[in-house]
Amino acid sequence: MPPNDHTLIGSVVERKSSGPSIAKSSKFTATPGTGFPVAQHRSKSAFARAREEAKANNDVARLDKAPLLALTKETRPPSTVETKPIPTDVEGLRCQISEENERVVANMSPEEVEKQRQEVLEQLGSGAEDLLKRVWEARQRKAAREEAARKSAGHTTGLSDFQPKPVLPSLGVRPGILRVKSLENVSHSGSSPVLVQRSSTRPPSRSGRKLRFAEVAPKDIHVYESAPTSPKQPVLALPPPPDKPDSSIISLGSLKGDPIPFKWSCCTDSPSDGGKGASGDTEPEEGTPEYIRRRYFPDAPENDPSLEWIQSSGSSDSSEPRFDLSGVIIPPSLSETLPSHLGLHHHAEGKRAGYTLDDIFLLSRSTVPAQRASMLSVLAKIAYRLGIQVKQEDSSEKVVELTGKEDELRKRILGAGLAAINERGSVGAMAVQVVWECLVGWDSDTTDLEAVELWTAPDVIRSTQPERLLPMIADILVQAVLPRETNEQLLAIIYRFAQESNELANVVTNSPNLIPIIIQSFLLTPIPPRGDSLFPNPLALRLLIILASASRANALALLDPADALLRFVALLPSSSPFPVPLATSLLTQTLRLYRVLACYGLYSHAATSASQYFSALCSYALAPPSMLLGSNTLIQLRVAWISLLEAWIVCATDPHITTPPHEILWSQVSAWRWASEVRQFRKDISDAEPDWEVWSAIWNTQAVWLEGSRINGVKGGHVEREEVLQFIKLGFESPDGSECKVVLTTLQALRRNLLKLTADGPGVEMDFRSIAVPAAVLCSAVRLWLACLPPLKDASLETPPFLLPFGELSKLCAELLGHPVWSLPQRRGLHLQIHLRPFTSLLAYFHRLSRYIPSTGPDLWLAQGFSILTRLIPGDEELALTMTEECALLITPRSTGLQAQLPSITTDILKPFFEHTIRPNSDVYISPLYLTTLSVPRATTLRLPGPVPLISTEDQVKTGLPLPRDWPTAPLTHLLRSGTSSVFRALPSSWDATEVDVVRATLLLLYVSHGVLQRWNLGMYALGPAESVFACMRVCMLEHDVGAGVSGLDSSVEVYRDGAVETLMGLLLAPFTSKRPPTSATCTAFTISADEPTCTSLPALTSQNYLELASRTYFQHTHIPFYQFYSDFVALYTAVSFAHSLFGALLLPPLAMRYPSDYRRLVWCESGDGATTANNGLGAVTEVIRTVCLDTERVICCGLGWPGWHDPGTLLDVREYLYPVERDGRILGAYTQALLAGRSAPQGFLRLVAVHHVAHTIWPDLRKLVCVPEDEAGNASETTNESGTHSFTATYSPASTFDNPQGLQNNGVKLLRLLLNGGDGPTVRDVLLYCQSPCGPFTWPPSCFDGGLSVTGLAGWREERIEHVRNVIGDDMAERVKVIFQQKGD
Repeated sequence: MPPNDHTLIGSVVERKSSGPSIAKSSKFTATPGTGFPVAQHRSKSAFARAREEAKANNDVARLDKAPLLALTKETRPPSTVETKPIPTDVEGLRCQISEENERVVANMSPEEVEKQRQEVLEQLGSGAEDLLKRVWEARQRKAAREEAARKSAGHTTGLSDFQPKPVLPSLGVRPGILRVKSLENVSHSGSSPVLVQRSSTRPPSRSGRKLRFAEVAPKDIHVYESAPTSPKQPVLALPPPPDKPDSSIISLGSLKGDPIPFKWSCCTDSPSDGGKGASGDTEPEEGTPEYIRRRYFPDAPENDPSLEWIQSSGSSDSSEPRFDLSGVIIPPSLSETLPSHLGLHHHAEGKRAGYTLDDIFLLSRSTVPAQRASMLSVLAKIAYRLGIQVKQEDSSEKVVELTGKEDELRKRILGAGLAAINERGSVGAMAVQVVWECLVGWDSDTTDLEAVELWTAPDVIRSTQPERLLPMIADILVQAVLPRETNEQLLAIIYRFAQESNELANVVTNSPNLIPIIIQSFLLTPIPPRGDSLFPNPLALRLLIILASASRANALALLDPADALLRFVALLPSSSPFPVPLATSLLTQTLRLYRVLACYGLYSHAATSASQYFSALCSYALAPPSMLLGSNTLIQLRVAWISLLEAWIVCATDPHITTPPHEILWSQVSAWRWASEVRQFRKDISDAEPDWEVWSAIWNTQAVWLEGSRINGVKGGHVEREEVLQFIKLGFESPDGSECKVVLTTLQALRRNLLKLTADGPGVEMDFRSIAVPAAVLCSAVRLWLACLPPLKDASLETPPFLLPFGELSKLCAELLGHPVWSLPQRRGLHLQIHLRPFTSLLAYFHRLSRYIPSTGPDLWLAQGFSILTRLIPGDEELALTMTEECALLITPRSTGLQAQLPSITTDILKPFFEHTIRPNSDVYISPLYLTTLSVPRATTLRLPGPVPLISTEDQVKTGLPLPRDWPTAPLTHLLRSGTSSVFRALPSSWDATEVDVVRATLLLLYVSHGVLQRWNLGMYALGPAESVFACMRVCMLEHDVGAGVSGLDSSVEVYRDGAVETLMGLLLAPFTSKRPPTSATCTAFTISADEPTCTSLPALTSQNYLELASRTYFQHTHIPFYQFYSDFVALYTAVSFAHSLFGALLLPPLAMRYPSDYRRLVWCESGDGATTANNGLGAVTEVIRTVCLDTERVICCGLGWPGWHDPGTLLDVREYLYPVERDGRILGAYTQALLAGRSAPQGFLRLVAVHHVAHTIWPDLRKLVCVPEDEAGNASETTNESGTHSFTATYSPASTFDNPQGLQNNGVKLLRLLLNGGDGPTVRDVLLYCQSPCGPFTWPPSCFDGGLSVTGLAGWREERIEHVRNVIGDDMAERVKVIFQQKGD
């Protein structure tokens, strides 16, 4: 650069003004008398402050005069204005300050000088003179060094000596600063005048910077039009350059190259650049990470970890989906072609339009409110589409790119909304919208479920921290700064919290001031409403209903605001200032809230204190629907009113059950004639489907009226019963009667809808809801029939009160009992069990009705009861207790025909155990679907509970329903845990029974229930083989003296040795023992092709056939594996059993081949104190194997099946112990040693097992018979069958049977040598001639030891075995065994 060229800072140029010079005015002219300058707010632009300053100086002409757009000739300020250059270097500035100080001191008097001197000394202290002297000397030394450096630099660079060295380098030589090419060669003449005076408020860090300006030529400035960023933005008022040259216009240079702004390259001469600028190397592109490093961090190395943040976050061409402002994904092809004015290119990397999810989440935390609100709106729309996608797989709003990520994105989007929910304005409103979409909109299909804890999203709800969020919502509602729609969304969010669980409902109720704020904001609005006031919101009443239903404590807390809600009862919809549909809805929800309170026996006094209002309400409900009120709205009002009357009638039946007592009396109910008023509703309704709910409410109210009359009326309510029958009997018995039509149409609708539920399709939940109403109608009809019965004692019913289609009802209940609808809540969510409540009530009440049907015998009635008990769900505890008590009373030895074999046994002693099984937590009492006088004072909640945690304690279990399959064995569990059982701690003083009595009664109940269920083809509800075996195992585990001193129970000997107990266990296990076919032949010939074996998949493992699953209920709270229990069981057998035959038989089921080999290894190799060694020194046998002498006919089979099983009728077959063939080397060795044990060798069935596995290991022809499907995987998978029980499907792979053919052959040779050399005659003969097939009938011993099986393609098996011995051992041994084969062959 030439020495006379001056550099510029950026492109800052000084515009020369041709107007008259304006004298400088101090910035303190408008300063008040405080001496401080006026505060200047940064929110005002420099242009706005300039206009205000001009107004303050009355410079009106300047305001009206348009600014010049081009520079004119240079003009000098008039000479009258004395301007003095301000030194831009530190030394010059110091000299100027020193000169000014000297002038000030010269103009001061001696007294003023002395005064100032004393002030300086006071401020700096006594050593001020030395301090100032040292400072002056330091400055002199520094000036000398700088002067020497300046001279040295001048000779090196060739710069003029007169040019002062700036503190900071100028634009052209500063590293990282771009040089403007069009301004580099602008000539300068002389020194530029000082155009700007330094302000006293300038930051001291910039006080040393020197500003110099170039002499701008006309060619260096160009005025051009600005390209609009949006089509709506007007073009700036800058005209294009004229065609003819104009010297008054100064050009800023001409644009060259690509019209798209490009990146300027620059050169630096900083030391860190290593001389790249001097060598001519180009700088990196502007905006790249390397450019940023060189520009702002020149001393940092290239790969500095602290600068990772400047690296690009990702490729601009990423395949990540991009969304528009409506939350819709932009196709990639369209994303690259959209124009930039749509607002989809801002803040997103690359050239593609739209926002990625990361962009949206990042911008949702922006500090710009409008931007943050916009992004929250996009998140709300995305959450809406994801919620629909979860509920409807074939939805048109489905976001395919986000499939499978819905739950994760739901939590992220919810977190973004919660972070801004406390903001004001549009940001807060959009945040509420986001939270609403994630909580309420996402689960919109469950909004109407109030009587059940949802538990559909516990993790999502927990992440909101309701304890902190609810007070924030209360504050927002109090401030009332958000729109009405937003406040309603906040109410819906609170409603969703209350739906989730009773615990959260309690949190909502106990949140400070939340409930009063909700009532004041959404219910107690001004009457009449003002122009700006809001109408009441029925959702607030529904929220109160859920809160009261959650717990009795919440209901008590809501008693105070209940009085204020009478305004909706006093002002009927016809006279309400609100719209008729809204007023009717408010009235309906208020009545529903009063019914919920009445279910706890609360607020019943309202029937007396507001009797005139309720009387007017009844007249209004009886009126036909008007034009302003739809029929559906009126139906809901009628149902709510009639249901409230039902609850009040139950409370009046026993006035002591209300809180406080005697709030409502039966005499009052009779005087109000509610029963007759309810009967009047039947005149105005039809048998059409919309009126079914009204019919159900009418029949339920009449039923409780008759039940109350039976207690409080004269002669057991005889008059009331006759009065009711006079009105309804003809309607039920006449084909044209309304009641008869309703029953028949609901029967048909229910059976038709049940057929739709057989397939698990997308609309199954809607079909599930559609069958609840007809089931409730039928249940109400049966309930009314039972209420019309006279108070029977021992007398039988001669004629029914009125006719019902008993045959159709019985067939429907049978179909319903085995329908797969019961497993739907397990698959789709436990909250759906709320729709099963009418089904369970229908089954339970029909069971009561069934005993009055002449064709129903005691066996059938017991079978119905035992099967229905397993279908009852939470809330049916009263029905379950009544049913178990009634069924148990019928079970006696006389009723079973066993009075000759058994002593007197009473099952009534089992009642405390069953009560605890059905209701394990005494602090939880779930109100039944239909109120009773027992439930009103005891109910703690009206809502069904959610799922129990997988790892839970007994205290966390709220109910015992649905009952497990082995519920009749519960007394045995409590006997085994008598020391810690809560039943024994709470037994009544009148209960007196021994251990043996409890076991006898339990086994008798098990035996009878299994028998009646099997006889009436309801075996799926009976205990299976594994469940029965495990029950008997627990009996054997009861040692004598168990419970002594704790429960009062005592037994002088082991319980299983009692004669009655042993007999009952034998009867219970008899159906599961193998049975020899009733034929005279002892050998069955069966032909099978070895080339094409026939195989069938194995049965699924369930609690009925697999002990590890059958014991789940017993171990569910202890988490002890069944193997540990079995180990203790085996140890107890060896210790105290003395070879008890039944005890020994119970040891065998876990030895089946579908169990892990650990069980077989425990019994054959490890049990007992040690193995008994034979005299020959080759054999050894454990204590268990030696003492268990069990014939094959007494072996218990659980129906596990085996590879090769093909006939479902032959499941109870001992071949489940034989196939697949054992491949564990240690167990095979134990089999062989046991066979070589001589006199101690196993006998009976265990000998058959050992011979079978050893023979199949030795002989190749037997291995060919084993059938293993090639496609079976050898693992287990858990499923749920139609009855709702868990099952496991286990299969075996070929590798599990033939792990290593060569290894098997070697093992077989070793075993053969050992047997032939050390075995006795019978043992060798049995192994040599053993023959058994996995297919076809089982070959019973001793036929299986005589070779009595003919196999197609293997007719020469004897010769083949002889040849096998010859090949692996030798000719001598082959000739010896040939004699044995020839003897049997003859």
